[in-house]
Amino acid sequence: MKPDLVETVVPHEEGLMIKEIIYGRLRLSRGLLRRMRNGGQVCLNGRWAHITQRVKTGDKIEIYFADSATDLVPEPMELDIVYEDDSLLAVNKAPNIPVHPTGGYPSGTLANGIAHLWQQRGLKRKIRLLHRLDRETSGVILIAKEPYAYHQLVRQLRSRRLKRKYLAVIKGKLNDKQGIIDQPIGMSSQADHGLKRTVTDSGRPACSHYRVIQEYASVSLVELELVTGRTHQLRVHLSWMGNPIVGDEMYGQASSMINRQALHAWSLDFIHPRTEQPVQIRIPLPGDMKSILNHQLQQLQ
Repeated sequence: MKPDLVETVVPHEEGLMIKEIIYGRLRLSRGLLRRMRNGGQVCLNGRWAHITQRVKTGDKIEIYFADSATDLVPEPMELDIVYEDDSLLAVNKAPNIPVHPTGGYPSGTLANGIAHLWQQRGLKRKIRLLHRLDRETSGVILIAKEPYAYHQLVRQLRSRRLKRKYLAVIKGKLNDKQGIIDQPIGMSSQADHGLKRTVTDSGRPACSHYRVIQEYASVSLVELELVTGRTHQLRVHLSWMGNPIVGDEMYGQASSMINRQALHAWSLDFIHPRTEQPVQIRIPLPGDMKSILNHQLQQLQ
């Protein structure tokens, strides 16, 4: 079995315990260390080792992380896979598909479809989603196939080195063609919307960047970048500005031009956790959002 991680002890680490290298240079979490204890293992120069064992320059530390099969019910689903290797899977999620089972959507989710993909390939792995999208939002979702990749990408997400950008069709035009929306977001007091959020001084910090790409007859196409990742953040911020996303019934109003909120996760940039090379994933606008813009262009003619 191939180890998940192989590291060579460098001169200044001579005499350290394996766990000091694990927590130090490798910066692995205690959660990953527990995985080594519960089914995984650490080897030194090809032989099983205790993490308190001391090392010499040139020693090879081999780490095997334990994993377990997902408990989600596998369901056949046509997946639009836009990137895949031994560590990562990126899928272009179609609109109106939930990402993960909830009380309202116990099945038919993207995670159920990925569980079926794992089953077909004989993989006993959990489904590690790096981020989520609302049910109506389309676009790219990144999934880590193994614990180490997930651990490294979560660190990138928290340090904002994993960058997520969206395209949205919004109502009206913005006075400033680019800017930063830095407004805290918390739960809405509206009793009929248990999930609804709002801009409120008592909320958690939330920051979004925006840039107008093109203006049309009555809408604008904007690019948005998440700095924080609050629930419904982009939808709440745009509504607060007075330019809700077209078709967003919760934060604006329904539209005859589209049967969902016109929001698309189009761009991911990150450093590959294994190769340490930059990865860029781009997903063009889906057809329903293109049709809005085409209709708007016709009105300008």
